Amino acid sequence: MLAWEASRLWDYHFLEQMAPPYFKKTPWTPFIHEGCVYDLAHLEEYEFSVIDADATSRRIVVTFSDHCFTRKPLLQDDPKLIYPGASRNPGIFCFVRYEHTQRLPEYITRASNGKVWNVSEYQENFAVLPTIDHEGKRIFYAVIFSLERAGKDLPIDLHLRVRSAYPCDKKLPSTFGEIGFTKLVALTMRRKNVPRINDPHRKRPRLT
Repeated sequence: MLAWEASRLWDYHFLEQMAPPYFKKTPWTPFIHEGCVYDLAHLEEYEFSVIDADATSRRIVVTFSDHCFTRKPLLQDDPKLIYPGASRNPGIFCFVRYEHTQRLPEYITRASNGKVWNVSEYQENFAVLPTIDHEGKRIFYAVIFSLERAGKDLPIDLHLRVRSAYPCDKKLPSTFGEIGFTKLVALTMRRKNVPRINDPHRKRPRLT
């Protein structure tokens, strides 16, 4: 094989390896229960772009965890509700959470155009909280995500991992101030942490 042919073949394989999806290589398996199919295609990996606070265009890839539509098991749960391959052990398919996931990409878009809350439970994770449910009621809905640099080998800038998403019907995550999403992107690209606001009178999520 000629040198230029070998180089061309190497470039082809390299570009093939960089092609999307970058992080979740296999699609979600639909959940089937009592003859109903619950499709999860809306939670496949996707990409969007923003202009960050440093006036630089950034490519961001979004991935979702099964925690967005599964929950911890209860003693009374039917084993047929176990979602195969869940990261929980086991993960119970939650119809309420699943219903809310239908708008998750919309919530990510909303977050990218506004502010997000700094959350205390996880290191460098943030949440979008006030929203409207499928019945038109204002509720708190936590979208817990992290934002990380994607790495030099990928033609994208950041990886936004939605680690969990759920309606807050019992307790809100503790929040430590707000930050504009574009500012968060800029700080992440500069490898800088977001300062947490500990003032007892700090701003907190409100439904109104």
